[in-house]
Amino acid sequence: MTHTASTAMIERGDRLWQAILAGDEHAAAGIAFAALDEGLGIEDVLLELIAPVQAKIGQEWAANRISIAQEHATTAINDRLIAALTGDPAARVEPRRGRITVACIDGEWHGLPARLLSEVLRLRGWQIDFLGATVPTPHLIAHLHLAGPDAVALSSSIATRLPAAHATIIACQAAGVPVLAGGAAFAGDGRYACMLGANG
Repeated sequence: MTHTASTAMIERGDRLWQAILAGDEHAAAGIAFAALDEGLGIEDVLLELIAPVQAKIGQEWAANRISIAQEHATTAINDRLIAALTGDPAARVEPRRGRITVACIDGEWHGLPARLLSEVLRLRGWQIDFLGATVPTPHLIAHLHLAGPDAVALSSSIATRLPAAHATIIACQAAGVPVLAGGAAFAGDGRYACMLGANG
C-alpha cells in the first residue's frame, strides 16, 4: 500500500470510528461501500478498515473511555457491516481449498475477530463453519467429528481463557484435527499458541 493509499485508509478509519461511535450505521455503511467503489477489494476493507476500527473499540473500552454499552453497540454495527459486505452475491467465492471450522474458546464472548477471519478465509476459497462465540469444547468436538474439517481455528481475546484454550487444543488434536490458534490472548506473535501446543 502506497503512502497516499495508507493515509486515505487512516482517514476512512477515522470517519468510520466517528460514525459508529455516533451510532450512525448508514454513514458507516456509506464509508465502507465507498471504499469498494474507489477500487478496494472486500478483503482490504475488512482487514484494513473494519479490523483496525474494531481494535480501537477494544482499546477504548479497556482504557475506560467508552462504556460496555458503547462497546457492544459499536461492535454490532461492525458486525452488520461485515454481513452487508460479504453477503453480496458478487462477493461469493466457490470453495476450492478445503474446510475449516472457526470457533471461539468456551467463555470467550468476543466473536468478531473470529468472524473476520471466517469471512477472509471464505474470500480465499475455503469452506467455513463459523461456530461463533463461547463454544463449549464437547460441542466443538462433536462438530469436528460430524463435519470432518481439515483444521480448526480457535480464537480468544482474553488471556484468562488460555487454560481453557489449552484443554480445547488438546481435545481437537485428539480428534485428529490440526489446530490454529489466534487472537490477542495468544500474543501478537502467537507465542502462547505455540506454548500451548497449537499447530499454528
